[in-house]
Amino acid sequence: SRPSKRKPSGGIESLRAIPWIFAWTQTRFHLPVWLGFGAAFKHVIEKDAKNLQMLREMYNQWPFFRVTIDLIEMVFAKGDPGIASLYDKLLVSEDLWSFGDRLRADYEQTKLLVLQVAGHKALLEGDPYLRQRLLLRDSYITTL
Repeated sequence: SRPSKRKPSGGIESLRAIPWIFAWTQTRFHLPVWLGFGAAFKHVIEKDAKNLQMLREMYNQWPFFRVTIDLIEMVFAKGDPGIASLYDKLLVSEDLWSFGDRLRADYEQTKLLVLQVAGHKALLEGDPYLRQRLLLRDSYITTL
């Protein structure tokens, strides 16, 4: 197995991809998946309110766009910013807590924008089977 870092003495920038993604998965925050989508959607919609309808049409007519949005929606369904906040309180110095608060606010805003683009009121509204499965597994995973 490969070491988690490229250079043993290196910092976060020397982490390999798998440990980097695992760390975000463990905290239930999945930052590398959703970060940037909210800002992009917000920019496009604020530029012209009609663009929300265009994004919805893209979601309904473009398979790749739909799969991408569905994937992000699924990641939000697996996420729990409350657990990420607990990690912050345990492992991050207090002077950086506001940074985590801003990221969690961005998480919530991005989640709402993804729901708007998909035309959903709730996460995984378009996939009730997956939604039910994730709800069932949540009680087991959260205790870990």
